Amino acid sequence: MPTRPEHIFCSGCPILHSQFHPTEHPKLIVGGAASGQILVWDARVGRYPVQRSSGSSMGGHDCEVVGMAVLGDNSPDGGAGGGGSGGSCTMVTASSDGKVNYWSASNLREPAEHVMVPKANLSCLRVLPGGEGVMCGDERGGLHAIIASSGNSASVAVAGAGGGTRKVVKTLHAGGDGGWSSSASDGTDDLDASLEKGVDMGHFGMVTAVATRSSAMNAGNSPRLSNKEATSSGLGGGSSRGFLRGVGGLVVTTGVDWSTKIWAPAYSNVPLLSYLSNSYDYMCDAQWSPVHPSIFATASSNGTVNIWNLATFLDKPISGSKGIPIDNFQSISPSADPAARQGLNRIQWSGDGRRMAVASGDKLHVLGVGEDIWKSKGDEDGKVMNNLHSRGLIQEDKV
Repeated sequence: MPTRPEHIFCSGCPILHSQFHPTEHPKLIVGGAASGQILVWDARVGRYPVQRSSGSSMGGHDCEVVGMAVLGDNSPDGGAGGGGSGGSCTMVTASSDGKVNYWSASNLREPAEHVMVPKANLSCLRVLPGGEGVMCGDERGGLHAIIASSGNSASVAVAGAGGGTRKVVKTLHAGGDGGWSSSASDGTDDLDASLEKGVDMGHFGMVTAVATRSSAMNAGNSPRLSNKEATSSGLGGGSSRGFLRGVGGLVVTTGVDWSTKIWAPAYSNVPLLSYLSNSYDYMCDAQWSPVHPSIFATASSNGTVNIWNLATFLDKPISGSKGIPIDNFQSISPSADPAARQGLNRIQWSGDGRRMAVASGDKLHVLGVGEDIWKSKGDEDGKVMNNLHSRGLIQEDKV
């Protein structure tokens, strides 16, 4: 049924996030609402929720849910494929007041524990590579990681958790006026010059998306490496500062400050690279390819998608500087005014990396991509690390 949905689910308030239940029947859908509730629908029963989480008095959220994911799997769809077998699976949700809740997948009525990110109005969440920590962006441009406590880091602020493993909040960038160092010019004409001087400290507007590498790379598209080969290629050279080293630990963020940034938190608290939108439009989403280790895509409010391959270019997308105009596939001619295009909301790769779903207003577009986008040659990780090393953006691994 390509022209209409198979199921429709309803609620008494807007639904901001949804995914398949991580462990139960694939007909169960979990959603995060603007009211802060976590809702569960059963497609076998009807269109209304069969379960709702408790309110703030029992530990639930009382502000809108801005992110939802499954610990142990940071695949682009939030880690939920539906019908899994792990009964001890943990879901994590974040709300705009800075509260991050951890839930047992078998009990979505009350959270098992929580962490408060101080002085942060969170805007998005994603599971970090390795599957145990999370990265959150906030409305002031801040970037915060919640990781397991190492017990010996004085630079990490201890968070108040309600039980379970002790967790800490590490702020890579506080946001707000801290987007540029004191040596940067305040004029917008000098933004590019400021980037070239290396004074970029992070986003100075709301972070709209955080994207991390998938922990479930398709073995048929990315050959399995030995531990020695993985370390030398940069795919996974251990951890540092609580984060995965190498290409596997790279994080992409987008924001309303027109920028897309690439971070390597194992090496530095500041972004390695920053790209400004040519049209000075909001950047709305970013997603790594689930099968190709060096490719990610970004979506813009000007209605275009860009595809990047860090193994080929660090400075420009392989899709061209103007991006791929999504509405051109429908009715708008390629020469049409970009202002006539509808802004994009979200993008999502298919599990095999051969298609991409793009949300634009109330429309859903599904794009097919070429073989060079979904088929890996097997040496991309090493090429990305060589590109970063040759630029002096990260230091050589000491492993």
